[in-house]
Order: sequence, then C-alpha cells, then structure tokens
Amino acid sequence: MTGFLGSGKTTLLKRYLQRQPAGSALVIINEFGRESIDDRITLHLKSEIETIADGCLCCTVLGQLQQTLLHVLTRRARGELPALERIVIETSGLADPTPILGTILSDENLEEYIRVGPCVTTFDALEGLQTLEQFAEAAPQLAAADRVIVTKTDLADSARLEAVMMAIRSVNPACDVTLNDAPESIFAPIENAIVERSMRGKRVGAHMHTGAVRSFSTVLDRSVDWATFSVWLTALLNRHGDRILRFKSVLAVRSAGKLVVQGVRHRVYPPSHLPAEEAQDNVSRLVFITHGIDDQKILDSLGRLTVISSSFSPAVTSAGNAAPTFR
Repeated sequence: MTGFLGSGKTTLLKRYLQRQPAGSALVIINEFGRESIDDRITLHLKSEIETIADGCLCCTVLGQLQQTLLHVLTRRARGELPALERIVIETSGLADPTPILGTILSDENLEEYIRVGPCVTTFDALEGLQTLEQFAEAAPQLAAADRVIVTKTDLADSARLEAVMMAIRSVNPACDVTLNDAPESIFAPIENAIVERSMRGKRVGAHMHTGAVRSFSTVLDRSVDWATFSVWLTALLNRHGDRILRFKSVLAVRSAGKLVVQGVRHRVYPPSHLPAEEAQDNVSRLVFITHGIDDQKILDSLGRLTVISSSFSPAVTSAGNAAPTFR
C-alpha cells in the first residue's frame, strides 16, 4: 500500500484490519523518520506489526525489507506466528513502490513463499491533483498501482472527482480505480478481465506528467510468438528497466491463447491466462509507464518485433535484424 503523505493510507489500512480475523495479517510499516507513530495506531487491532524506520523503504532501507520478510517467514515456519494469509507493506508517503516490488520479485527465497498481490495506491480527492503537479514522488506511486483508491471523496464535488479520474487514467490507463474505499476489498486480486477491458480501444497515445513520467499504449492487430516476444521484452528491460516504471499487456499468443504479462522495472510477474470467454480475438494490447525514455524507441522496436514474429523466414531478412535491439 502506497500513496503520498496525508492521502489516507493508515486510515484505510486500519479499517481493513478491523474486518480481518485476528492474526491473519502482518503489517510492515515504513516511516521516513526515526520515530514511528503508525504502528502505535494499528497495534490495538491484534495484528502483528513490524516497523522499518529512519529511511525510505525504496532506497536507504530496502535491504532491511528483505531481512524483515525472511525473519517473518522464519518465525512463521517455527510456529511463532499464526498461518498468515497476507503481509501488507505500507510505504512511507515519499517512497517509490517499484524498487520494493522488484526486490520481492528478484529474491528467490521470498519468491518461493510469497505471491505478490496488488499494489494499492491511495489518491487524495482534494489535494491529489496539486500533489501530482508539485511533487515528483506522486506519479511513480500512481504508475505502480494495480488498484487506485480515491480517498476523501465525500469532500469533493463531481467536477473535482472527474478531474481526479482523468489525472489517474492519464498516468496509469491500465489500473483499477474505485471511488468507494470499501476496506474489505482493497487487496482483492485484480481480475484479468479488468486489465483487458481497461486496454480495449486504446491506440498509441502519450501524456506528459510531472517530471519525465509518461504513459502510452498500443495495439497489435495480430497474435505474437511467445519466444520472440520474450526475447524482445528481456532486451527492453535489460537495457531500460530502470526507466520502465510499469508494463502491462494482454497478449494474443499463438497456441497459448491470451496471456496477461506485466512487470515493474527489470522484473516480470509470472504470466497468467485470460479466461477463454475474455479471449475472443487475436489482438494484443500493451501499456507502458516510463520515466525519461522516448516512447517512440519502444514502439519502433515493437514494430520490428511484429515483423519478425509474423514469419521466421523472409521477414527476418527484410527486417535486417535477427532480434530486436535497444540503444
């Protein structure tokens, strides 16, 4: 769970924990300063609390997160903790969640025992638009989100809420957005169908945001070869992974149906299949949220990929490259 300072993360988390069975969730709270207050707010809810203070979780104390998670798993294996259903990481209001997600995905020990759930970002209906304009940290928090919870909606009029929705969609067109902060469902899995529907009808487009954060999407009107796409995606993330804040796609893969493939920075989530009823066409849809990279480079290389992927004989010669490259 992430979101800018004052956007309502702790309040929402507290309401969520009140509705959970005692001992079913463990909360890791990151405080930027030396003293942690949020853990005192949530302790009475009978949930285990781990606090990482005196540093931002996305940079200075990132290694401590790995140690904390491994320590939690060890305690759970020894029977010192109940059979936890969920570990919630609440970042500081200044943290970029993408390195945090990447750290978990890249640790083999953690990956064996933990499945990464949705990244939830809170966005203040009253102050969020101004925050997005003034603070560079706000855009990456939106970019990383699988689900955005708009808070303080009761204090905002319809015009303000419409502007908020447009701002969120301009940064992250493939996230689930809700104006109803029902705490029992904030960590519910994101259905693949939601990802598919959010991308339908979106052709190439780009939007400028605070700093150098951009989002753009594209549609491939044909199925792709999985092996070729994997090589392309690996090359992209190896070369520019530090500037790919988020990548989401619904791919029509030959002989495999529709696959949902997404990732953060250098890491890719395990692909998942789209239900057959949601996979009626051979169209692939891709959304990129980037920082400081020309989107045309990605689109040009993706275009070469489709040529290579469409035929493995004359097309490779005409493309001039046996595999896509990045500069």
